[in-house]
Amino acid sequence: MKRFIFPILLSVLIFSGCTIKYVPVQTDGVTIADDFGVNKTKSYTFAAANEYWNKEPQGITNYFTTFYVSIQNRKRDDLEVNMSDFGLIDKNGNQYDVVTQDYIENLLAPRQIDYLLLNENEEELIDTEEFFNEQKQIMEQWRIAQNNLITYSFHFGKILPGAKKSGFIFFPKLESQNAECEL
Repeated sequence: MKRFIFPILLSVLIFSGCTIKYVPVQTDGVTIADDFGVNKTKSYTFAAANEYWNKEPQGITNYFTTFYVSIQNRKRDDLEVNMSDFGLIDKNGNQYDVVTQDYIENLLAPRQIDYLLLNENEEELIDTEEFFNEQKQIMEQWRIAQNNLITYSFHFGKILPGAKKSGFIFFPKLESQNAECEL
């Protein structure tokens, strides 16, 4: 897969706060369909769109630039897709690599998971049952968030002949002044 380059150029569509929405630009080998840049070859069909993550864990778009990608294997052999096959290049030529799911979980995990014990400096007495219920709720929300990351993230590896893999990939957040990028 490393020998295939996905020339998807994107430019700015919407400024909403500090979050930018990039839209694909038609270039040689790239067509536009439903806000997706599509590159179709004899070996694969690759489609990408800058889509916002709208599930738990909330706030991913505050920390990451997210793309929804879909790759269909059009060959009779397995197609190997690795994290290193993707790169995001900003308008200044800076390259950003895909951020791992583990990194996202470590960054966004609620601090209560790290510190389930009470702070020793706490002067107020805390209702143990209320505290337990709050911790239980936080843990359940985090399980949902982890499940969403597993379910909706793109999974690298082999794509069987005729099969397709789709999901979100995450890059470090591009600065809001960045008007265009290339995936």
